[in-house]
Amino acid sequence: MMKKRLLAFLLVLVMMLPAIALADSAESGTLQFGMEGAEILALQTRLEELGYYKNGLDGKFGNGVLTAVKQFQRNNGLTVDGKVGPITKAKIYSSDAVDVPTVEASKTLAFGASGELVKELQRQLRATYYYAGKIDGIFGAEVSRAVKGFQASVGLTADGKVGPATRNALYNRAAKIFNGGIPVRALSAGYRGYDVYVLQQKLVSLNYLSITPSGFYGEDTVAAVKAFQKANGLTADGRAGAVIRRYLWPTTVNNQEEQENQEQGTVDDPYKDRTIKSGSYGKDVANAQMRLKAAGYLLGNADGIFGVKTKAAVIALQKDYNLKQDGIVGPSTWAVIKTLNVSNAEPDVVDPEEPSVGANVVRIERGDKGARVTKLQQQLIQLGYLPAGEDDGKFGRKTENAVRKFQKDQGIKVDGIAGTQTFVRLNEVLGVQWDVPVG
Repeated sequence: MMKKRLLAFLLVLVMMLPAIALADSAESGTLQFGMEGAEILALQTRLEELGYYKNGLDGKFGNGVLTAVKQFQRNNGLTVDGKVGPITKAKIYSSDAVDVPTVEASKTLAFGASGELVKELQRQLRATYYYAGKIDGIFGAEVSRAVKGFQASVGLTADGKVGPATRNALYNRAAKIFNGGIPVRALSAGYRGYDVYVLQQKLVSLNYLSITPSGFYGEDTVAAVKAFQKANGLTADGRAGAVIRRYLWPTTVNNQEEQENQEQGTVDDPYKDRTIKSGSYGKDVANAQMRLKAAGYLLGNADGIFGVKTKAAVIALQKDYNLKQDGIVGPSTWAVIKTLNVSNAEPDVVDPEEPSVGANVVRIERGDKGARVTKLQQQLIQLGYLPAGEDDGKFGRKTENAVRKFQKDQGIKVDGIAGTQTFVRLNEVLGVQWDVPVG
């Protein structure tokens, strides 16, 4: 009874309220991408009730509504065009509209799965250009590769499994796949995906590519990228890495960034600060991390600590640009890093006025006493290097031996002194920030 009343209310709402839609669209006509108004609000409400839409009720026919409409059309045996014409509209507001199978949709899909949910996954992967195989409901190797490619493009762990996070990103790709509308993956021949499609659109708009964007990085796209690289004095290898993305989508810098460029150098006059590597910390590390993160090389926070993840990100960047792959950020690597887009990077870097781990901690060694020793001992106890109850704030033989064991396990200098490298490793292992200053 309640459902019938809701349906009746929505129908009345659609009939009575004027639609503020596109200028060339008649009221109560076909609803489509770009429209706004009461009819769209009613549509969002109904799609939300059926489980297809979860992006908020704002009366705007955006990417979320478009995806929801297409999914509804597929599940209800209608033509999948993303437009709400008379037939789709009648079905949406009917009492026999097929809703989202909520319980089944929450299942994690992985290699070897089969059935209708896998078919829906294949359709969505095909719609986003990651998959070009059959819609047969079989989660095989080709589907697994497509899922991994998609996960890599949105910054998820590329494990090939479709759980809630992957499913949510897949159906909301326009909001999550790019950094400010810019592809984050390094793309090359053979890649498929929505980010390839956007790259192709950009090349078409610049008259380097004449084919219709397909989402597949084939010979035509390689040739177009090479032509663009040659025209801009770049290495013409046909690969779309961070440098070419920087040229295709120039960063809009703010006044603070412009001031930093004057103080620290530009692309043509490379960054003049110190060389950073494993064990380094502070503002310049955070700056590099922010740029590596914005370009898709680094996951996690820009915390100002140069650890194993940051080194791996630097090596990946160096590999992309044919630099020496040593994980050290010197002048040549800084020159590339400074080209990476940061205009839409998340504001999660360390405070420049509050340097990261080790900036205030010189070293803690045998004979020291106090709160900083207690904290160190508690962390060593947590990791099993000291017995419980040994956090007495006195750096004695047992604490020194515990530090030595930890240093040996971490592959750093074994001296029993807790210095910068030891604190960096503790932070990486425990996921904490050592912030107790030396008195």
